[in-house]
Amino acid sequence: MRFTLTPGRWYAMELISPEFGPAVRRCSPVRVDGFRPAGDGSGSFELSFFHAAYPEGVQSKLYNIYTLERQEHYLLGREAGQKRLVLFLELTDEWLEKNFDRQALKNFQRMRTEE
Repeated sequence: MRFTLTPGRWYAMELISPEFGPAVRRCSPVRVDGFRPAGDGSGSFELSFFHAAYPEGVQSKLYNIYTLERQEHYLLGREAGQKRLVLFLELTDEWLEKNFDRQALKNFQRMRTEE
């Protein structure tokens, strides 16, 4: 079975891009709000999601993504018109603890319980 993004579920997202300088990547828990395949067999899809690591007020995002690789545990794509790669994984406590400090973890847990 291959990795699938399902509306209403939370995932780990890693953006990989030269725009981030030497750090190369940015991480965020995301809640998928909508998923619409292009329907043309290209592997492209439109994804609307809540970007938890963005400032309040600008957390609702809409990306057009072209799938580069899709395996059992991840989906790797490229955002249309960007150099940015996007990696989606299952959201685990281990991933959260590796990428966020204690305060960010508390804020994220609060977001999830307020749904």
